[in-house]
Amino acid sequence: MMPLVAPTLVDDEGALTQECEDALVAVFKKYDKDNDGALNNVELNAFAKDTNGSPFDEDSLAEIREFFDLDDKNSLTLKGFLQMYNLQTSSEPAETWKDLQKHGYDTNLKLVASRNEDGEDKNRPTNSTLAARKDAQKSAS
Repeated sequence: MMPLVAPTLVDDEGALTQECEDALVAVFKKYDKDNDGALNNVELNAFAKDTNGSPFDEDSLAEIREFFDLDDKNSLTLKGFLQMYNLQTSSEPAETWKDLQKHGYDTNLKLVASRNEDGEDKNRPTNSTLAARKDAQKSAS
């Protein structure tokens, strides 16, 4: 029996794999609250807080503005967000895995949990969990 191998985050040329990019696009969209295709400082810091426990410091924000794609309002575009993750993943793939797991992705890059508005992890109930709840409610009545 072959061991299970987690998908890779980058391909042979160093580009993000489609599975990785899809997960990162979903994360980006979750924080793009005004749906303008870019993360402003408030949205970017909400992402940073959920990912790293605290907002970006001024030095990090300055680096993001200097090196990654921005829109005309100085907000990080989806392209810039993917550039940021491509750079991180090339040098520290474990950091990207950690970030993706904080946003509810498993090692197969499948969303298994999502964050609610309070920033807490909230697992989706499975069919067996729902069935057990119904059974418990029936026995309680």
